[in-house]
Amino acid sequence: MSTVRIKVDQTLHGYSDGHRLVDGSLKLPQPDARTMLVLSDASGSGSRIPPDGYLTGYPLAGSGKYVLAKTWPAPEMSRPGCVWTHSLLIDFADLARLGSADDLLNRFRRPSGADLSEFAVRLEFETTRTPPPVPPADLRRAGLWASALYGKPKERIVAERDGPADDELVLAIWMQQWPRLRRAFRFCTFSAEDRSTSADIFDLQLMDAGRSSRSRIPSGVIASTVDHSEWVDTLLDDLELPKQSGLRQFLRDVGSDMTNGRVAMVTLVDLYAALEPKAGPSKLTDAVAKLEGLGPGQGRMGRAAAARVVFSRPGLDDQRLFDFALGQVRTDHDLLGIDPITVGRALVRWKPELLAESISVDDPLLEAIEAAFLAASPGELVDLVKTVPGAAATLLPLRQDVLEQTSFWQIASVDAQRLITSLNAEPDQAARIVGALMDAGRDDCSAAVVAHFGIAPVVAALSRLDVTGIRSGMGWVRAIARQTDDLAKGMAAGAVWHRPLLFALAEVLDPDAVPNSVGTDPWVTAVERSRTSDDVQGEDLLAAYLFTRARGWRSRSEGRLFFLSIQRLHEAMASSRLTEEARRVAKPRLPHGSIWRDWDQCEKLRHAVVDSFIDRDLPPLEFGAVVNDGRLWGLLVDLAADSSRGRRYLEKVRNALRGGESWRADRAMFIDRKLK
Repeated sequence: MSTVRIKVDQTLHGYSDGHRLVDGSLKLPQPDARTMLVLSDASGSGSRIPPDGYLTGYPLAGSGKYVLAKTWPAPEMSRPGCVWTHSLLIDFADLARLGSADDLLNRFRRPSGADLSEFAVRLEFETTRTPPPVPPADLRRAGLWASALYGKPKERIVAERDGPADDELVLAIWMQQWPRLRRAFRFCTFSAEDRSTSADIFDLQLMDAGRSSRSRIPSGVIASTVDHSEWVDTLLDDLELPKQSGLRQFLRDVGSDMTNGRVAMVTLVDLYAALEPKAGPSKLTDAVAKLEGLGPGQGRMGRAAAARVVFSRPGLDDQRLFDFALGQVRTDHDLLGIDPITVGRALVRWKPELLAESISVDDPLLEAIEAAFLAASPGELVDLVKTVPGAAATLLPLRQDVLEQTSFWQIASVDAQRLITSLNAEPDQAARIVGALMDAGRDDCSAAVVAHFGIAPVVAALSRLDVTGIRSGMGWVRAIARQTDDLAKGMAAGAVWHRPLLFALAEVLDPDAVPNSVGTDPWVTAVERSRTSDDVQGEDLLAAYLFTRARGWRSRSEGRLFFLSIQRLHEAMASSRLTEEARRVAKPRLPHGSIWRDWDQCEKLRHAVVDSFIDRDLPPLEFGAVVNDGRLWGLLVDLAADSSRGRRYLEKVRNALRGGESWRADRAMFIDRKLK
């Protein structure tokens, strides 16, 4: 809003050489009433009061009001030296809301008749919050007065009065002040002698130009003798162009807790200039030092403003400033209103070692640190842990996704195995963490991971890799291979089926290792769930493994295992493409042939299959479908028909094949011909 509505009490006093002729009826505490009586009298004897009057301003602390008074000569009274003083009493709260004193000036009335009742009425009116500009011609005098007032803040300042325009100039300087200073400021625009008392010192008094200011106020400082300083220009710029300046609002914001009066003005003006975007860090450092020089109980709002600027400048490289700003935010549970992310990022940038310390839950920085951690990218957090290993203790509970970064597990200071045992991750995340460990080459952690999480996340991570990837992490394959019961459950449940993983398991597992106490063999479930790949060597090895398992003692699904392995294994042997590894797996379960035909591995394979079906009395229908290749199936039937036991078994096979699809009928007829 550009205007505010205020209520103002008023009173009128008439005096003659210290004798009260007219007294207002306003009731005030006795000390305040005495002060008004004294200061409503003429400002001195023996001087000619300007016909247009002069202004006096002073506080009534006991009443919580500020008096702005205007005094005129009253030659119409019977006694010489009479004056009229019209006083406006403004509540401190309303005084703080004013931007201009012009509307107060317009309320002053010199008595002109016998009826004085209008001066007993309480005034209520709208007044502007917009300060008027000071004309350029008056800026020199304003600069002189401001230089003295704030450059000599503990002295009584005296200046010569030029004329009525000085009233508005003094009011402009008064209105420029922040509320606490404004309500304590004492001034008089025409003094014949010092109006100060031992308890109430006047800050600024304008003297009659015809008198010696030094002789009438010997302890005062003449304004014109004080040197002009750079900070004065900031004040003058604000007086000349108040709408374009942010100084007054800044002073209002940061001056509220200043109790040392004019002493703080230069410091706050310097701070205002130092907080400008273009100001260099050295200027801000100097301003902060001056602010701290005011004392620990002064300038909390100014310190907060400076701290906000320090945190808002990511390029700032001044440890002293950061330590100052850090000290400020730690005193406020709301972090001085600064975005916690901003504070946290500054901590990471300027004081990362603090992140390794134990931060109390009552410390405001904890919120900032957590906010920064939550906003940072995983890569940034990994870099932080590299720099400050101790930060991991605070970081990881908030950002476990950092554990999914390969680079995290490559940090030498990270105690990976100990950390793994402390994790509580969901299955999907656990799999991503395992993937990061694999990519980091941390096979040494495989046993710890399996012991803590089980095989599921390792299986999930391995199932995302191709053959090359899995072979580079065989330590992980061996870790899950040792958990044969869990592996059996995973295969049966359809979790372990990734073809390259099955190849790797076939390479490291004993064929009889995985249990099959009930139901379908887990290996059958796993293989049937997956698809045949283009990896010839891997497929041949898997076929050799399944054949060997079928010939062993563990499986309850021998026939299905033969179906999944024999035809490919026979082809591989026939074409001499079987690798040494696959041959090593299959050889122990092949029967011994004649010394003359020991070289014929295909014949041994066929004998092994036929012997297993007949000796173990496996389901006849499974023999009928053990291979798709008709020629190979015929060779198996021929072998079976060579013995009486085999022929009896073939009869069961024939009976099982009847009544089905055409291929079954064809194979049943084939057996018929063999048995005739």
